[in-house]
Amino acid sequence: MTLGWVVAGTIGQFLLAYMLFMLVVFGFSAVGSNRAPTQFDNSVLNSAIYSVPASSLISAVIVIWLYRTGASESAYLWYTAPIVLFSAYCLYIKLFIHRS
Repeated sequence: MTLGWVVAGTIGQFLLAYMLFMLVVFGFSAVGSNRAPTQFDNSVLNSAIYSVPASSLISAVIVIWLYRTGASESAYLWYTAPIVLFSAYCLYIKLFIHRS
């Protein structure tokens, strides 16, 4: 791992966290107006507002820690964690929240 890619990836993760926060907030408002979410659905969507952007920040910290401990290039795969979590969020909306 090189320091340049770790710094670039970390900056990218901070920008991704902001973008994911905006996508989740606007997605949640669209779900609320087009679908009929239950109380459990609301709690899942509310937790996604915090957990999806936080996953970007956590993955950046993990990659920095792995860089400092001398990990291999496979540690860059941690940068994909927010994308996987956001995909699961979108899949949950598509499969489990029914249209009103």
